[in-house]
Amino acid sequence: MSAAAAPVGAEDRGLGARAADVAARAGLDLAYLTIGLATSIVAFVVWVTALSVTISLLVFIVGLPLFLLSAIAFRWTAELDRRNAALALGRPLRGRYRDHRDESFLARLRSTAEDHQTWRDLGWLVAHSVLGFGSGLVAVILVAQTIATAALPLWFWAIEGGVDFGVWHVDTLGKALATALLAIPLAAITVGLLRLMTIAESWLAKALLEGGGAAAPAAAQAATAEPAAEPGRSGRRLPDGEAAVLANAAISGFLALLVTAVWAATGAGYFWPAWVYLGLLIPLGLNAGLREAWRVEPGRRALAVQAVISLLLVGVAIAVWALAGFGTFWPIWVLLGVVSAFALHFLAALMWHRVFPDQRERELTERVETLTRTRRGALDVQSAELRRIERDLHDGAQARLVSLSMQLGRAEERLAGEPEAAALLRAARHEASAAIAEMRDLARGIAPPVLADRGLGAAVESLGRRAAIPVAVSVELDERPPVVIETAAYFVVAEALTNVAKHAPEAEAAVAVARAGGVLVIEVTDNGPGGADPEGGGLAGLRGRVEALDGRLRVSSPAGAGTTIVAELPCES
Repeated sequence: MSAAAAPVGAEDRGLGARAADVAARAGLDLAYLTIGLATSIVAFVVWVTALSVTISLLVFIVGLPLFLLSAIAFRWTAELDRRNAALALGRPLRGRYRDHRDESFLARLRSTAEDHQTWRDLGWLVAHSVLGFGSGLVAVILVAQTIATAALPLWFWAIEGGVDFGVWHVDTLGKALATALLAIPLAAITVGLLRLMTIAESWLAKALLEGGGAAAPAAAQAATAEPAAEPGRSGRRLPDGEAAVLANAAISGFLALLVTAVWAATGAGYFWPAWVYLGLLIPLGLNAGLREAWRVEPGRRALAVQAVISLLLVGVAIAVWALAGFGTFWPIWVLLGVVSAFALHFLAALMWHRVFPDQRERELTERVETLTRTRRGALDVQSAELRRIERDLHDGAQARLVSLSMQLGRAEERLAGEPEAAALLRAARHEASAAIAEMRDLARGIAPPVLADRGLGAAVESLGRRAAIPVAVSVELDERPPVVIETAAYFVVAEALTNVAKHAPEAEAAVAVARAGGVLVIEVTDNGPGGADPEGGGLAGLRGRVEALDGRLRVSSPAGAGTTIVAELPCES
């Protein structure tokens, strides 16, 4: 099926269906971050308590079983986030731990200490207690602010003196209704920020909570097996962009932990590390967001980049407002500014191709030419490789079989006086001859020598002579087509004649090959009973071969009037 005839997909869905998908995804993101907020608190309590108690008592023998209990606590707490990951990734994560069954106490201590997944769990708990708490808190604040803005007409009257939004004072129903309209862009920004935070958090979770040591039991490895990596690549290697985001998250988590420790060691007090958290989240969000924006098609990539930067600006402004003690909601001006700039950019992009239609057409033409060139190059390489295989078969295995058959014939002549031995050699020679015939058929099916040596005309005439039905051949070519086109045309004729001999053995066929402009036209007709199914197996194979080269195949087969197959292949050269 061609692209033009593809089933109606997401591009043809209505605006309401798309909005429903976005809302559903935002709901899952909010659920993921909110649950992550709760598990981050649990993670902080678990790792701080486990490490402080275990390290302080490790010098005593009682610290050894506490070490095992701490590992179990790490695993249990990490398992909460593995299950929560299903909201973001569509599936829960699975860790790969060492099998501690049937181990003695000391052996279990050692295997636990060497279990990579246990230490990765600890790394996750430390990072998640900072990043998960911050992301979850920001998510709750953003959603609450959006809902409060949308519902302002319902509650503004309950605040004595009205409500302040920046320099805008809301004390009447009209002002409240006007202010409530700001919930629309605020909701869009909230949805975008929820997506960015979910992506960053889930990437880190997948990197630390899934996979693990090579000593994992085979059953666990089979249960969590992922598709094989490319040859020469490690199965755990991350794409460059994802690895950069992971490194950014790891460094940010370490620095956040460090400043938190400094704050605690200097007497606590005002929680100034929150400002450091904000500074660490900005490059992390920018890194993750731009990576996603770069995946957008080139025509919309600039809008995607601006959307990421706008979301971060508004998010930072709201975070600064919250950390500074709330008060007047001055981020509303930042929101209005970025929304206005994005709207202007969007309108300019929307009108650009209407004002300059040739630019859009030129871009599409360049993309089509690039795709055609790269695909044609791949087909040329494949055709050359098939011809090399055919030469190797002809010059190597086939030549050896011919030599073997000749030697068996000479041996049979010398042993004419020994009937039993001669009979065995005769049978071996017949088998060798059959193998030679099969080898020739195989080589001819890959790339017939006559096609490479004498061209398409001679190859088609050879097909006509070998066909099981009478065939009239007409070839009018002033020069040889490209190799890949020539090969495709040969196999179109071969398969078409095979179909005629199979379904209409009493019929006669005619083959005409000609070049009209930049198109090679192959026409195969027969006077059989007709009624062929254009979507049948043989004709579907022909169509696939032709359409792979941007060609076209037409089939006409009225009942009782024979069948005509016309293939058109582009062959500018």
